[in-house]
Amino acid sequence: MYGLAEGALEITFPLVADEPVTIYRAEPGFWIGDAAQFSRRQRMIGIAAATPVRILRVSGTELERLLAESPRFWPCFYDLSSRNVETALTLLSESLALTVKARVCRRLLTLAERDRDVQITQDDLAKLVGVARATVRRAIADLAAAGGVETGYRSLRLRDLDVLRRHKDEQ
Repeated sequence: MYGLAEGALEITFPLVADEPVTIYRAEPGFWIGDAAQFSRRQRMIGIAAATPVRILRVSGTELERLLAESPRFWPCFYDLSSRNVETALTLLSESLALTVKARVCRRLLTLAERDRDVQITQDDLAKLVGVARATVRRAIADLAAAGGVETGYRSLRLRDLDVLRRHKDEQ
């Protein structure tokens, strides 16, 4: 299992012809690898550093020993697994039901939980939302015109979170 202590990770899924599609940008506190460890199946997703990172690792042997010695921790791992499934289902639902601008707002609000200066390129944001860069650029331009964001070099500054909140549920 791996935990993210610092930085950001890109979570990818091989969709077509093993070409990975970015589905999520993980922030500190994110843990992954529990499903593969407990099911003894191959990991379905890929992870790559989106920024400089510090990763924590717990080996499968250590994890099994911990749970054998202290079975009271099993609910914690069930909770972790449940949260990761919830995240995946939420992302799928958003991609099916919401406008691009709403999805951009949701991603930015999530990324800005720690800092209003979000270090992300419009290319990377487009990958997260699952659309072309030009489409994300239009959504960012609309949000900038409304005073919600300010663009910078490889970054976005969130000026007014209420602007983003107003658009995050558009269908």
